Formats: sequence, structure tokens, C-alpha cells
Amino acid sequence: MASTYSDRLKLELMATGANANTWGTNTNNNLEVLDAFAAGYLSKSVAGSANITLTTANASDTAESSNKVIELTGALTGDIVVFVPAVESEYLFFNNTTGSQTLTIAATGHTANGSVITQGAYSRVYCDGASNFNVEVSTSLLGTTTFKDTVTAGGGNILLRTNGAVSATTYTGDGSNLTGVEPFPSGTKQVFYQASAPTGWTQDTTAALGNAAMRVVTGTGGGTGGSDTFQTTFGSSRSTETKDLSVSGSVSGTVGNTTLSTPQLASHSHAAPTQQFLAPPGNNDPSDNNYGFRGTAFNNRNPKDGSLSPGTSSFTPVTFPSTGGGGNHTHPFSGTLSSANAPSASFSIPAMDLKFANVIIAAKD
Repeated sequence: MASTYSDRLKLELMATGANANTWGTNTNNNLEVLDAFAAGYLSKSVAGSANITLTTANASDTAESSNKVIELTGALTGDIVVFVPAVESEYLFFNNTTGSQTLTIAATGHTANGSVITQGAYSRVYCDGASNFNVEVSTSLLGTTTFKDTVTAGGGNILLRTNGAVSATTYTGDGSNLTGVEPFPSGTKQVFYQASAPTGWTQDTTAALGNAAMRVVTGTGGGTGGSDTFQTTFGSSRSTETKDLSVSGSVSGTVGNTTLSTPQLASHSHAAPTQQFLAPPGNNDPSDNNYGFRGTAFNNRNPKDGSLSPGTSSFTPVTFPSTGGGGNHTHPFSGTLSSANAPSASFSIPAMDLKFANVIIAAKD
């Protein structure tokens, strides 16, 4: 009966009674195949743009797919696929190709289920052996790497060489030799309190920014304005001073006439004055209606009715009722003010020599 071969490593499974006198040779060959699958190395050129299928053979330690570590080399001119046997297997691929094209590892006959391996990195590739033969990639040596705990170098350095990505939430060091880890995108502008822009930044020398104060806005930022420079406005101390301000001028106009009504007059009364009369000369008869000036004094009386006693020289004067109420009245005024006199005023200017710190604005390269 002829020998058969294992599905995965293609080891020779010798039938009972077969391979007489060659068992030792065949067994040693199987051991060589196991040795290759465990630690074999292959350098394979995949230059160009054509897909590559790794060779396989029964009980062969020289088949390309029998090696554990496979280095792929050459300049790619197009995207390619490297096929491995469609069985359960594990490989360590080193994508040492050049060019900007992609390199995919897939099980033979299952291109759609392949995985791209990172150029310049070692990638551990698993073929799961399911019906669709998915190829899974773990770049556990370089590339995207997950650590469950702290990674510590025993007194030395941890060197990462890859064209993939290294992600971290914290970093300690000056980062002088790091690239591609800038927290600010290119063009970002910042204010720096130092003599010149830091490495990776370029100072903005726009004239409008020179000798300008910073203003906080709640709308769109980045604009400039104004014309008086900071140093011109606040360049030296201003002594406190007192200044007199005076205004001169005149007011012209007219006052209208006002006629006072009786209620507006002050309350007052009018009394008749005491009067004296002289009898006619040569007639001292007070009952005489025809009297004249003879120098004889007597009271003012009605000569006809004799109501007053003769010889009286005066009588109580006649009085009139009081009038007027002491009410208010106005004097209307109309006119124009062309100028006026104002009292002197004073003011002071405080010292304004402000302290300052020179800052620069730089943009991320």
C-alpha cells in the first residue's frame, strides 16, 4: 500500500508494510519537513505587479510554503497577492518590498479573504482553515501593538522601527527625534513667550501684528485692526496734570409784556386825604352856600345841611375797601443761546507706562 500525506504539513504517512528498507530515510525526511515548518527561512522576490503562489509539495522541506519565516523582497510596480496553501497554518512574513503598492496575503482560491501586511514590518499571519479560509494578520512584533501592562526595558532602550503607527496616551521625553507625532496640524498658530519660534514652527511676521495688543473676541478670531501702536499709546509715564476748561459767550433775547390782573396785585387799600377849606372873605357864616377863600378855616362840610359843627378844622377821611390777592405771575422769555460763560473745570491723566512681555506668533510648519 502506498503512503499518504498529512493535510497541513504534508508529512508522509507510511502504510503498514510499505517503504521496506526506506523507513529510516522517509522518517528523516519527515523530520526535515517539521524542522522547516518550525524554523525555516525563505527569501522570496515578488518584484513587479504579478500575483505570487508559494510552492508546496508532499513531504518536501524545500517547498516555499514549508518555511516558517518568509521574507518578501523586490520593487513593487502594482498591488499584488501572495497565496499560501488553503489549510490551517501560521507564518511570519517580513514585507521588505519597496514601492507604494500594497501586498496582500491570502489562501489559494480565497483572494477576497486576504489581509494586507505592512511594508517594512514583520507580520504574523494565520490561516484559520475554515471553509472560506480567512487570513488574519497580527503585527505583534512591529506595527499596531497592544500591551496589557507596562513595557519596561531593563536598563536599556526600547527601539521601535516601523513605518506603521505607534499610539500612546502619554509620552515622556523631548521628542526631538520623533516625526509624525505632532499634536497640532500644519498651519496652527500659537503665541510664544520666547525670543524665536521653536523647532517645527515659523514666526508670523505680518506687519499688522507688530506692536499690537491682544484682544479677546467671542466671534471669529484671527483678524487685526486699529492704527495706534501699543508703544506709541502707552510708551512713557504720563504725569498727573490739572487743566482749566473755560467757555465764553452771551445769551440774547426778549421778555414779553405782562399785564397784572387784580388777583396778582398785593393786597392794599386807598384812603381819602384830609381836606381843609377857607370861608369866603367877609362871610363867616358857615351856613352860607357861597363860600370862598377868606382865610377862615373850617371843616369840609355841606354848607346847606349844616351836618358838621362850625369851627371844626378837619374830619375823619373817607376810606375804600382792600383789593389785590398776592397771586403769581410770569414774565415770558424767548431768544437764542449763541455762547455762554462756564466755570473752570479740571481733570487729571494718570500714569500709563504699562509693563509688558514681548510674545511672538508662530505657525506650525
